[in-house]
Amino acid sequence: MLNIFKATKVFFILFSFAVANAQVRIEATPDGGLQPRLVNDEEGGLHLLYFKKRLQTRSAKEGHLYYREFSREEQSFGNPVRVSSEAYNLQAFSIARASMSVDGAGRVHVVWYLPRDNQYYYSRSDENRQMFEAQRAMVTTFSEGIDAGADIAAIGTNIALVWGAGDLSNEKERTVYMRVSSDSGESFGPESPVGDSDLGACACCSLAAEFTGGDHLSIAYRSAVNGTGRHMQVLNLLANQGEFSNIELLHSEYEPMQPIQEWRMSACPLSTNDIARSQEGKAWMVFETEARTIYKLLGTDVVVSVGEPAKATRQKNATLAANSRGEKLIAWGEAISHSKGGELQVRLVDSNNELIEITSLEKIVIPDYSFPAAGTLKTGEFIVLF
Repeated sequence: MLNIFKATKVFFILFSFAVANAQVRIEATPDGGLQPRLVNDEEGGLHLLYFKKRLQTRSAKEGHLYYREFSREEQSFGNPVRVSSEAYNLQAFSIARASMSVDGAGRVHVVWYLPRDNQYYYSRSDENRQMFEAQRAMVTTFSEGIDAGADIAAIGTNIALVWGAGDLSNEKERTVYMRVSSDSGESFGPESPVGDSDLGACACCSLAAEFTGGDHLSIAYRSAVNGTGRHMQVLNLLANQGEFSNIELLHSEYEPMQPIQEWRMSACPLSTNDIARSQEGKAWMVFETEARTIYKLLGTDVVVSVGEPAKATRQKNATLAANSRGEKLIAWGEAISHSKGGELQVRLVDSNNELIEITSLEKIVIPDYSFPAAGTLKTGEFIVLF
């Protein structure tokens, strides 16, 4: 069904429908925001990060990052809290998107990329999520060739900041780097390589990181084997006795490749990927291979394509959420260029990993320079922002 609400001088559309057991809400990002990110914390709370353009500025894309928490009582997102200390220009490419995670104490951790400074900036909230600290520059040693967004993951007091770097003209020798905090972001350890240098790292594809257990961190990124093997790689890091802060004690391994994860091309596809952890502890990821959206259960051989696109175009910027019933929601935009948001598409996967196509979804066009975000409410209901 389609409901249209009017709020003070602001119009937004809410699509709400049920497929099988899953309830799905689809809404525009609050404040006319762009590039939304949704994250569920360890207690099932839902958190939103987005970019909002300033009303009066010389630049049409200058603005700030804002944070909001979903209120179960009000069934809406609360008041915005500014994250970035300094205004900056929104990047036209979604690969440079900001990332967010929530630690065990309730602090929100955010990282974003500023090409003008060749830098990743980081900020964290207080435990009540009412204000954010002054932003900090995070990369000095391994900053050569950073050209896409970093990702951040949190569990307990452990915070991991992950990015790709290296000579842009020699992608086969690029790799993945990481900094770790064991005190909820108060301080971070040194910048250290964690990827396999023989695999390379695609120069302008973003990556995803998530703690998939108390002592496991999974990093999904696109390689550049011999400059053409742009396969989706899943790197699993294991902390020694739970101590991620000592990077030298980490042991790493890669999940086996499958044909559906392979993508051979000489140019960077500017792709993104996403990892979500379900409440029962399973970790799922979505990514793009050969312009098609794929989902995978980490640690297993379950790798499935969501199907052909509605039109002869590219499935891009996929996002994923998993609820307490074992259902998964996958959303993406179908577009023909990297700066176009495209037409929103949504699929559901039931607890038996069977795809449920939603055919009744009315056409929704994602704003340019933006993409969808997916999360769950404590009721098990899914929410999608665009």
